[in-house]
Amino acid sequence: MNEVEQEDTLVIIKPDSFWRSLNFQVESRFKALGLKLVATCTLAGTENLSPARWAEFYFPAIGDKPPCLKGTAQYMAFGPVQVMQFRGDAAILKIRRVVGATRPWQADPGTIRGDFWPGAEAANAPYKLKFQQPGDDKFLFNMIHASDSQPSFAREIKFFNGRPEFRGAGDPP
Repeated sequence: MNEVEQEDTLVIIKPDSFWRSLNFQVESRFKALGLKLVATCTLAGTENLSPARWAEFYFPAIGDKPPCLKGTAQYMAFGPVQVMQFRGDAAILKIRRVVGATRPWQADPGTIRGDFWPGAEAANAPYKLKFQQPGDDKFLFNMIHASDSQPSFAREIKFFNGRPEFRGAGDPP
């Protein structure tokens, strides 16, 4: 019998999903995959990571910081964000297939980004003005972050483990 190893992955529902009231629809697509929700929390206001911590999260080892760094870090810190740790067979692959391409306009229909991208540019325009930095042509709202590998997950989860609000789905508050 060929067993697939259980693996963990991290998913973050980004602020633009909340601003468009899509966060529950996005979350339900992940839950439909049959993966175990190990831990979750919603971070907003002072509970959220600082822009400096989000910069470290997204760009840990880049010598020359890209123009999108400051805007991305401020956007994520502005929040809210929902952080979820899932576990299951081929969890990373399953989640990334449901999420779709990083650039939402390239995502296939049936994926989260492919289905929810129409109308997003107009809805997010006021926020883009707030967060996009001069010379930054790469800043984009793409609704979700999902770990792309086990090493990425191992690095990313450290930002949330040990936080009192990041707990198991059935744990008491």
